[in-house]
Amino acid sequence: MKAFFWYNKAEKPIHFGTKNGDTPMNLVRKLIRQRQIALLLLFSIIPVLGFGTFSYYTSLRLIEAEVKRTSEVAIAQMKEQVDQLLRQIEEVTGQFSLQAGMLQFVKIQETPLLGTLQSVNELRRELANFSSSIHAVDSVYLYHRKQQLVLTSNLLFDLNSFPDSSWLPTLRQAGIERKSKLWITPRAMGGDAGKSLEALTYLLPLPYFYEEPDAALVVNVKTGVIADMIRSFPFDSRGGLLVFSPTGQTIVEAGKLRLTKPDAIGALLAAGSSPEGSLPVKLDTEAGEMYVTTERSAAYGFLYAMLIPAEAASHNAQLLKIWIVAATVALSLLSLFVAYFNVRRFQSGLRSIFLTLRGKGEVNGDEDQESFDADYAAGFTRIESGIAALLKEMGDVRSQWSSQLPVLRDHFLLSALLGNNAGMDPWLRQKPVETPLFPDPVFCVLVAEMDATGENARFRSGEDSRLFLFAVANISQELMKDKFATETVVSRQHVAVILNMPQHETERETVRAAETIRYAVASYLKQTVTISVGRPITDFGELSVSYQDALHALQENWPKAGNEVVRGSQEQEALVPVPYPAECESALLAAIREGNRVQAAQELNAFFDGLNGSRLPFALIKTYAMQLLVSVIRLLQEYDPDLTKTFPGRSLYAEFAQLNASPSMCEWFSETVFAPGIDFLNGLKRLRMEMIMERTKKLIEERYAQDLSLQLVADQLSISPSYLSELIKQHWGETFIAYVTRYRISKAKSLLLKTELNIADIAVEIGYGNATHLIRVFKKSEGMTPGEYRLQSRS
Repeated sequence: MKAFFWYNKAEKPIHFGTKNGDTPMNLVRKLIRQRQIALLLLFSIIPVLGFGTFSYYTSLRLIEAEVKRTSEVAIAQMKEQVDQLLRQIEEVTGQFSLQAGMLQFVKIQETPLLGTLQSVNELRRELANFSSSIHAVDSVYLYHRKQQLVLTSNLLFDLNSFPDSSWLPTLRQAGIERKSKLWITPRAMGGDAGKSLEALTYLLPLPYFYEEPDAALVVNVKTGVIADMIRSFPFDSRGGLLVFSPTGQTIVEAGKLRLTKPDAIGALLAAGSSPEGSLPVKLDTEAGEMYVTTERSAAYGFLYAMLIPAEAASHNAQLLKIWIVAATVALSLLSLFVAYFNVRRFQSGLRSIFLTLRGKGEVNGDEDQESFDADYAAGFTRIESGIAALLKEMGDVRSQWSSQLPVLRDHFLLSALLGNNAGMDPWLRQKPVETPLFPDPVFCVLVAEMDATGENARFRSGEDSRLFLFAVANISQELMKDKFATETVVSRQHVAVILNMPQHETERETVRAAETIRYAVASYLKQTVTISVGRPITDFGELSVSYQDALHALQENWPKAGNEVVRGSQEQEALVPVPYPAECESALLAAIREGNRVQAAQELNAFFDGLNGSRLPFALIKTYAMQLLVSVIRLLQEYDPDLTKTFPGRSLYAEFAQLNASPSMCEWFSETVFAPGIDFLNGLKRLRMEMIMERTKKLIEERYAQDLSLQLVADQLSISPSYLSELIKQHWGETFIAYVTRYRISKAKSLLLKTELNIADIAVEIGYGNATHLIRVFKKSEGMTPGEYRLQSRS
């Protein structure tokens, strides 16, 4: 404000007033009020910084926890696939080593030379079938120590000229340490033109109990198969997955992340254990700062490391940090603005912005507003537009978060079912305290699985099973929502229904709920379903116990018809060791050799009924079934060494590896193995009987004039007299003596009619010692003597 002064003639200033009627004291008070508001705005930066910093670090910790959880889930899935692949290779290799041809190969000494044996060609074909039966297998070698030769599916190599022999020192060390099997992880395979390929190599020294191994099976597994098992990374980042050997060597490097020295990370991780807690380790690598989550395979010692770029994972948290800094700078500028510019106009602008935040279009008309000049109006318009854009962005973020909640829910529930106790914590923190996810103390898991379907069924197994499982999940939630807190998780093969119940209803209501769901599914979907009930538990962290119990009950019910509710045992039953059913196998092989289909089917059912009734794990049942398959193949190889006539264009071991249930194995043996095998053996028997009969007839025609007997003919054919006698009765309908006598009489008739030989000479010609013997036999056959026959025929 500017004061005005007038001067009198005495040049003394006389004060009349100020502009707008303000006194100097009022001007001072107004200036103080402006500074107070500026100070209040300046102090408001402190809670903004505090709350923003807390929000930033909280969101960063949540992101890091989610990185670790999703990485652990991905690693666990891949680890299970790799362990299952390596176990399958060990199992098939062990069964392959038990074949008759392999056992003979191991027993060969320095001579005869392997290159001269026909059995080596048969083994070469078996190696080709072995390597093609499992897609992950690159090649299979068969090493013979005493002859220093290596047999592959293509050629027989001398060890000195074989291009890939880097496994040999490890095999020799294994022989010194008496190891029964071992893996080389990784190994650079030698090749042509100096090329090499990284592989995992499985060594099986032979024989099993050795002083020094005479042979070895070498199976090479392509590491690229392991890299193909990982498809995506958390947050769709350009991450990487490293798999290290127990000593820290890199086996596989998968993903878009490329490191020039991955072994350095492997050595660093192998030196320590997997980090504890809910947050991943953050490391500085050559590709930048990375979140690293690790897990080690208990079966093979492989170390899996998931690397996620820290920038990609914490991108949203960094945006929050930028907003915090921007808000702090904006508050600072506002405090300066208030300190030096008109307060009323600034307050009017703040009020306009406040109404924008509240969603009102304009200020009430009954309140005084001071008009803005062009600069003020444009500035506040920009601020209002920015705030409106920010509100819209926040609404979009809330909408996206709401759409992702069902996916997160399924992830957290699946983690709980699989035993990840920490998996539910982030989800539970999102739920309000007054509306808990599971209000009651008891939990129980039901597992529903689609029964086998026919050709005319409404839902077909395989192509429609996913749709059917979603329908079962919806039906379960609708039926149980008014009774229990219910959640469902749909997997590839079944639906898991999580029931949260009061304590007093657990014993009677779980089975009743399962029966209700089963009946509703059969009524509405026109398809039967088998539902297993797990044991009730009182701790959500032990939900996997109830889930595994239900799965175990479901697996035990597989050989049955289905369409029922089964209950898991309250306690795990101790597995009773069951010996291999050798008696059933012997009777079964005898029935196949005899071509008796009915007896073979009975013995096969007895074989699997005994195994299924003993509550053995499916893996052990499949091992016993593999041993039966090997025995049957050995039997058929006695008549068809390479099985090309019995099973043309097929690999029984590859087909067997795809079977995953006891009923399907029994049906596969009956229809795919026994039926063609019995048909082939019966065909051989018919052909052999015809050859024997043809040879017998020829011997009789050649030697009828000599001392001919059943024993003599059987010795010529290298068979027993009783078997030959039985074949003659079946084929000719008479005994050997009757056939020979009839043939000799026919020759005697021809000589009587065409020659003038006397009876004694004719008797010698046809194998009788004297005329008396001929006359007696001839009269018994024709009802007259030879002389009477000659006279009657000539008259």
